[in-house]
Amino acid sequence: MSEEVLPRLNTDEPAQMQFYIVSAKKFWTLSLMTLGIYALYWFYKHWSEYKKSTGEDIWPVPRAIFSIFFTHSLFSFIEVKYEQENGEKPIRIIHYATAFVIVTIVGGMINTKSGTGQVALYIELAWYLTLVITSFCCFKAQMLVNKANNDPSGSANSSFTLINYVFIFIGVALWYLVLLGTYTLLTDQYL
Repeated sequence: MSEEVLPRLNTDEPAQMQFYIVSAKKFWTLSLMTLGIYALYWFYKHWSEYKKSTGEDIWPVPRAIFSIFFTHSLFSFIEVKYEQENGEKPIRIIHYATAFVIVTIVGGMINTKSGTGQVALYIELAWYLTLVITSFCCFKAQMLVNKANNDPSGSANSSFTLINYVFIFIGVALWYLVLLGTYTLLTDQYL
């Protein structure tokens, strides 16, 4: 005997969207310490929570991997969630989505370039800058999510878990290698 899957009821009421809550400290620590890899998880968690709460047939993993194509829709949904919960329009964050997409694309183009001496150093510094800018764009969206969920500080998800520490440890090792490479560029002493 198989289970029958009932279709969702079509009502005039919008689905109560839910999104991923995280504190500012945890967000910045994971974003910077993992060299931006946390952004993949961040996008995945937001789309996963959205899917669970609305029942929409979306794939969170591809939306995280190809985030530049879905950033605007995610940030728009976050704005709608804020308006639903607070009865007022939020400060617009859609321009942060645009900045995220542009900086991600430009950063990807920069990372494909190679050079020696000063050019290589500028490429490294540009990469650091793209990491900070893209993290900041996501952070602005995260703060709106936290406010929409009546948890402005993100206290519901402020503790670091074992897996967080594992990724921080891996990130520290990667940062060591990145900074070692930058140091060699600064001193013009190539190994």
